[in-house]
Amino acid sequence: MIARGRVEGLRDGAFVSWDPDRYCALFDGPAPDEDQRSRTVDAVQVTGTVASAAMTLRHGDKVFTDVFLLVREPEGWRIANKVYDRAG
Repeated sequence: MIARGRVEGLRDGAFVSWDPDRYCALFDGPAPDEDQRSRTVDAVQVTGTVASAAMTLRHGDKVFTDVFLLVREPEGWRIANKVYDRAG
């Protein structure tokens, strides 16, 4: 879950910056081809109560790279911010 951070990247060539509710509203449940998509965690770096992680998502001919900034709370890790790159 994204706390109070932002999701940012380029969409149709323009910079976008969404709050978590607006970002989640872009999606309407699992994609019909969800079982054909793949995700890999490429890197994780943890320093105390903060971390960064990079992930690659392959959706057909599209490849997304997500980079997350995370904060550890007593309940577990929380996404503070997410940026992404979309190729394809």
